[in-house]
Amino acid sequence: MKTYIKERPIPFSADMVRALLQGWKTQTSRMRGLERFNGWPDWKIPLGEDAWELCHFMEEEPGIWRAVFQDPRGECPPGLDPVVKCPYGKPGERLWVREPWKVGLFLPWGGFEVEYQSDGARKVCRPVRGHADAWLERLKEQSLGDCRKAGVKPWLDRSVLRRRQAMFLPRCASRILLEITDIEVRKLKSITAEEARAEGIEAIFYDEETSATGWKNYLEPESMCIRARDSFFTLWDRLHGAGEAEKDPWVWMIKFKVLEIEE
Repeated sequence: MKTYIKERPIPFSADMVRALLQGWKTQTSRMRGLERFNGWPDWKIPLGEDAWELCHFMEEEPGIWRAVFQDPRGECPPGLDPVVKCPYGKPGERLWVREPWKVGLFLPWGGFEVEYQSDGARKVCRPVRGHADAWLERLKEQSLGDCRKAGVKPWLDRSVLRRRQAMFLPRCASRILLEITDIEVRKLKSITAEEARAEGIEAIFYDEETSATGWKNYLEPESMCIRARDSFFTLWDRLHGAGEAEKDPWVWMIKFKVLEIEE
């Protein structure tokens, strides 16, 4: 009997896709599903100056976590559900990568080509059927419209075709498959230097004599960061907004291994 392994989509920026392809990235931090714990940071109540303190999250079963509070009046603030399910799954399950892309061309036998923005690689996708037929036809019409607008014949100049966000990449066009190896719920700023490097940050300077390393500053590319953690925080702010790392949100820290990268 064949064992079914659950797969879920996960989007990555072009920078992080390159880190996956290079083998630098084996971890990702995400806030999805933890909004209610990050959106009420002080846990204040009307009575006096006391507050509930969210100490940590305890895994009750694979993929299910409970927020643990330190307060003598109760387990958690009134009206707050302390139980949360990880939207990315649990160890052993898989994530298929969504990345920035564009259509390359449509093929005579019904397939279509995808070009990935991270490295310019291309993949021919098999024709989709059923409920996805309308989506494919709409994609083709949009691409033909791009060609008409630019005044070129269809598929002769791919540069005129629109760039598309990672969230719109279909499963058939995904080339990278990951397997979750571990999940924790922690504060963002608890990340270690080793974990920051595993997030896929880029080293832009290395001194062989002293082993000194300079890390990419994702907010100010003309400068660099001395510490890996600082580089990661600039990456977080670029993705989520200036000053967001300083808020130190609760995040899923997801470790994974790459199962497949289609050539």
